[in-house]
Amino acid sequence: MENNFIPLQIDFNKNKALVKRYAVKWTPSIIILDSDGEEHHRFVGFLPPEDFIAQILLGKGKVAFDHDNFEQAMQHFQEVLVRYPKADAAPEAQYYLGVTKYKASHDAKELKLGFEALQRDYPSSEWAKKAQVYALIP
Repeated sequence: MENNFIPLQIDFNKNKALVKRYAVKWTPSIIILDSDGEEHHRFVGFLPPEDFIAQILLGKGKVAFDHDNFEQAMQHFQEVLVRYPKADAAPEAQYYLGVTKYKASHDAKELKLGFEALQRDYPSSEWAKKAQVYALIP
């Protein structure tokens, strides 16, 4: 964590401005911000270590994606899928992996391949539903 993040624990009752700025309604709220303080990912509640780490990696990937660093984003999304394929973050990582590959290549077939991977590995996930439209890509 210390190599990639600046962990910060905020007292919910004493830091009303930060609580309001980031709309924190429950604790723990883990919010992944970039160096400008912009939010890219959030999760709420306690998680087992594997799920927590998968969410952190997903957040790192989303920061890289949002900053158009597609190569780095793909690495983080793939790491979630390889190391934590059963984590709740995995279907979202698979979705964003396909989207990131598309953004990097401008080849719409990457979206379809991402959808097919979701259908194969996470067919009942909300991310498979969100990607259904990519099945129409020839």
